[in-house]
This record gives sequence, C-alpha cells and structure tokens, in this order.
Amino acid sequence: MKKILYAIPLLALLFASCDPKEVDLGSPDSAISENALAEGFSFSQWSDESHATPQADGNYFTFTTNPVQPVIVYQLVDGKMNVIGSGSSGHFKIVPKRGQASEQVFYVRTANHESATTVQENVNVYVPQDLTPEMKLLVSDGGEKVWKWDTEFGSWGNMGYAPGDGESFATTGNGKWWGVDDPAILNTPDQLKNAPNGQPQGDASVKAFMKFYEDGTIETYDSLGNVLRKGKFEMKDYDGTRHVPTIDGSQTAWSYGTFHTTAGSIMWPFMINGEGKVLPEDFEVLQIDVNHLKLVYAKPGTGAWSEATFWAFKSESDGIGALAGYGSKSWTWDTEFRSDGGAWGNMGYAPGDGDSFVNSGNGIWWGCPPAELTDQLKHSDSGVATGEEDPNAYMTFDWKAGLITSYDAAGKQIRQGKFEIQNWGNGERTIATVDGSQNQWALGKLHTEAGSILFPFKINGGGEKPTDFEIMQLNSDHLKLIYAAPSTAAWGEATWWAFKAKK
Repeated sequence: MKKILYAIPLLALLFASCDPKEVDLGSPDSAISENALAEGFSFSQWSDESHATPQADGNYFTFTTNPVQPVIVYQLVDGKMNVIGSGSSGHFKIVPKRGQASEQVFYVRTANHESATTVQENVNVYVPQDLTPEMKLLVSDGGEKVWKWDTEFGSWGNMGYAPGDGESFATTGNGKWWGVDDPAILNTPDQLKNAPNGQPQGDASVKAFMKFYEDGTIETYDSLGNVLRKGKFEMKDYDGTRHVPTIDGSQTAWSYGTFHTTAGSIMWPFMINGEGKVLPEDFEVLQIDVNHLKLVYAKPGTGAWSEATFWAFKSESDGIGALAGYGSKSWTWDTEFRSDGGAWGNMGYAPGDGDSFVNSGNGIWWGCPPAELTDQLKHSDSGVATGEEDPNAYMTFDWKAGLITSYDAAGKQIRQGKFEIQNWGNGERTIATVDGSQNQWALGKLHTEAGSILFPFKINGGGEKPTDFEIMQLNSDHLKLIYAAPSTAAWGEATWWAFKAKK
C-alpha cells in the first residue's frame, strides 16, 4: 500500500539523510507529482541476495523506476533516516531481528528535483520467531553456533558428584578429580580405553568442534571440518535458576536443567571408565552462558562424591550475544589489562597475531589510565572533559535498538549512536589487517556512528572519531578494539581501547 506524503524541500533531504555521500543527486529537475512517483516505483521481493527465487515475504528487494529517475529508499530508525538503497534501479534488504514485527515500512523519495516527494510502502517480510533464552545461549540469535573444547577448565574428565552447589563446580572446578587440558590426550592408550573398541574418534583435538542449530541438530566435526556424527538435542527444565535436584537429591542448587541428546552426538560422548559402552543421553547443565557450556553425567543412584563425568565446552562465535546479551549490556574501562591501568593508548600496528596483543599487549607503546585522560584532551574534538575520563564511566549496547549510549560515572548521557558487528569470523581470526600483513589478526569489525564509544578519539588525530574498529577480543567479559587509518603499515601508529563488562 502506497501513502503519499507532503513534498519536502530538497535542502531538508540533504540534511536529513544519514549518509548523503552515497547518493549522487545530479542537477535538479522540475518537481514530480506524488501520483507519478507512486505509480513509477515498483519492487519485487526475493528469498536471498542472489535475487533468483521470488518470495512473497522475502527480505531481499529489487526496484525499478519508470520513467527512469533517481530515488532514495530509506527507513526511519529512532526518527532518523537510514538509507538502504538509491538510484534509478537497484536492490536493498530489510531483515528485522527476531521478535520484531513482520510488517515493515520503507520510504521512497525523489532525489534530483527542486522539491522532494515521498511515498510510503508497507510490506511484509520474514521474521524468525524469537528463540527461548536458553536456545539463544546454545545457538545464538543467528540460529547456529560453534562450540569447542574448553581447554582452560579441562575438556573432559571425572569428578566427585555433587560436592557442593553447581556454581562452585562451574567457576572453580570444585569436586574435579582429573581433566584433560589438551584433548589430544584422549588419543593416548590410557584414554582410548574409554572409547568403543579402543579406537580414536576424530574429536580428540583442540580444532575439533560442534555446531548447534536452532532446529535442535548437533553436528560434530573433526579438526579438518569433516562431519563425524549428527544427532538431536533439546534443553529441558530451564528457567535460568539452579533448581533441578541432583540424582541423589543432596543438592537443590545444582544444575540449570537437562541437556538431552541423541546418544553419541556430542564430542567424546563417553562416560569415563565405561569402556566406550555408555553413551549418555541426559546431561545435567552446570554452566550455560554466551561463552560456556559445562555438562555432567552421573548414573542413576550415584551418591554424593561418587564418580561422575564432566564435559567443558566454550564458544566465542556469538559476537552480538557477548556484546549486547540479546537485550542491553554495559561495558566500562578495563583497568586490569595492563599493570599501569592503561585502557587507551597507542601501539605499533599488527606486531604479531591477534592473540599476542590480547594476551600480552604485544605491540603497545603507551597506555593511559582513564583518570589521566583529562591530560589527553588535545586528542579530543572539543578539548573539554565530558565525564568519560572516569574509571567508572560506561557505555551500554542495546541489541534491538542497535544503539550505543555512553554515560559518565553518575549515569548522565554523554553521546549516542548506532552500531553493528561486521565481517564476524565466528570467533576465528580470519580478518586481514589494514596493511594485509596478518591474516590471524582481528575477529571482525565494530562499525559505529562517529563518537559513540567511550573516548572515541584516534590518538594524535586532532579529534578524529573513527567509525570502524577492529575487534581484537570479544567475549562475555572483555572487549578490545583497535583503529588504524587506511594504509597504515605494520608497526605504524594505531589506537587501542580496552573495556570489560560492567558488573
């Protein structure tokens, strides 16, 4: 359905557009009537970006104008114009987040006339049904998530069952007797006795992984990406609290629920000391969050401190879940990253792989604690302190709105802008650096409106506010960003930021 809106002067269009650089207005023509624009603009909806298969509620659009004339296609986001297409013909997409309305509105506006005319279009597009909170943790809002061995906790091993509450096991390993830090140990003779016929299973590697899908499918892969096995899963009795009693009933604050699977679906799916004959189907969930999944299996009748088996998995593939928590999440300065409390500073760009920067600060030349940023206002655009120079200043990422809002320590808003994660590598360092010297550098890119994050200034940039930051670390606890100007060479000057989740 088309709705004709009042003509708006072209000057207003120029100031309203979020990114007028993308639109070549050309020389102004005489005004066009509302009916002519409405009748001359047509569009089709398609199933994907190839525009090969029509779909009535498709998220991908092509458009044409007849007679040929340049137009701007946009949506309104918080009252601001978000240009999604332009030209006399072309394509655009409308992909709402889960749980949003399937009926969407976009606008078409003439681009090179003395006065601009606007047409409103109401369309229905596909919107995935909102996932339950536990499924978002397991498969991400994208409906697919990669899980690997958690070698820091100990990937697989045995424990004394129900030694205390579930939190003490998940966070400190309370009750753990023995665990495999390096899953390659599972291929040694001592551990192959836990596998069927004493044979390697293909998942005894730090590079092995599982994929969980929103339809309840598990796929387990070897280190080369070959599928080893498939199965189904579901999460039972989850409400976000530790309320499920253990098998022997001695702990009521133990697990978050039951992770039920087809037997043999997960990595190394064997009960310890079971000779490969016991492949559990029901696991107690001792930890479940964006980055961690810990499971425990105990045979029926197992008493407290009797032998049980545990599995520990981790995921860093869910970037938006870690950043915004599928709601809103706040981040503050990470003064613990360096011994000097520095959380912003300069560095030599791409001095090694990304892990070396995250783990040891490799390449950093200088770091400034937040409280000392008041001495660095020559790098800001105004030279005036705003309150973000406080260790307790923070910024909040709002998932559904797609907004970052920065606050001083007292909660007074400093600035706000849109954000999105781009080129996300599902937790793998696959994104090349600006100069191309490192292909194991960043995890992806955080794109923002200029000036959205805390102290958003390029060092020695005269107040320049970058919009594209390389994501060096992003999990539920830490966010580290780097900005290097285009064409920056290895060891050329770059700016870094370190944040931690606000508790």
